[in-house]
Amino acid sequence: MTRDQLISLFFIALMLFAVYEIFRIFSVFYRAIFWGGILAFAFYPIYQKVKQAIKAREVVSAALMTIFVFLIVVPPVAFMLASMTAQAIELYQSASTYVREGHLEKLIEQIRSVSFVQSIEARMGAWEPLKQNIAEWVLNTARAVGVFGTVQVGTLTRNFFFVVLNLFLTFVLLFVFLLDGEEIYRFIYKIAPLEERNKKFIFRQINETFAAVIRGQLLTSLTQAVLAGVIFWMLGLPIPIFFAGATFIATMIPVVGASFVWFPYVFYLAASGEYVKAVILLILGTLVISLADNILKPALIGKKTKLPYFLLFFGVMGGIKIYGLMGIFIAPVVLSLFFALITIYQQKYMPSET
Repeated sequence: MTRDQLISLFFIALMLFAVYEIFRIFSVFYRAIFWGGILAFAFYPIYQKVKQAIKAREVVSAALMTIFVFLIVVPPVAFMLASMTAQAIELYQSASTYVREGHLEKLIEQIRSVSFVQSIEARMGAWEPLKQNIAEWVLNTARAVGVFGTVQVGTLTRNFFFVVLNLFLTFVLLFVFLLDGEEIYRFIYKIAPLEERNKKFIFRQINETFAAVIRGQLLTSLTQAVLAGVIFWMLGLPIPIFFAGATFIATMIPVVGASFVWFPYVFYLAASGEYVKAVILLILGTLVISLADNILKPALIGKKTKLPYFLLFFGVMGGIKIYGLMGIFIAPVVLSLFFALITIYQQKYMPSET
């Protein structure tokens, strides 16, 4: 090994060690860094327009934008979380009472009276164990939701200082990313050890995917959640805020969408004898809540993400399992990066035959 090779090897090893240690140091604040970056990316176009409109210094524009984002994001989110937690506990208590007073058994008997269900029951020949399993499933599901809400309240109470600290760091980083975002982007772009053509392609793919997921998906999900909450409230259905929050999360998942929340409730209303509400919810769910997805997504996202739909579904589900809510944003970007690298590999090492 020559001296130059030894120096190069030592430099690479030292660089990898430094990167690893920096990653460990900043991993403590990864949530604040991630959400600060997400908010900065989402509101950056508005920040640029504000900066041009008020013609103030960049520091002033970034500070004003940070305060604006804080005021429109934190109070509504805090209200939603508090309301959803309270209604999750209420859901468990209502479900327990519903099962304990025999209403679930009556509902099952009503369903059994339908001729179609009777034909299925005749083939299955084991309705009683199934009925018991349904009751246990309802209770376990409601208990899980209620316990989750209780745990979240306890976690927020015990770790109040760290929650406030993370929130403060998120908005400090939002200010930094708005102010120096372009320089940070140029620095990362410059040091990326790739050919210029490939570098442009990869960065464009990642940028378009982020834009689609953050600006398009978030706006679509928020619209559908608001529509679902209003419709549930107008129909006099219980815990509308909880179902609005559940709709917001469900719309993030490809294929499933908002119908995962409202469609089962149609069956529940029909089985309970509330046919008018069931029909209204079915119509509004189809033509208002779910249709909003088909109208808004093409307008806001277009064809920015060219990912196979089934891969996106499993990717988002796996991302949520590994990263929590952050997986909704991380999974599509990782998939987009993977397909961008595959495209580069095919172009470079598998040229088409002429």
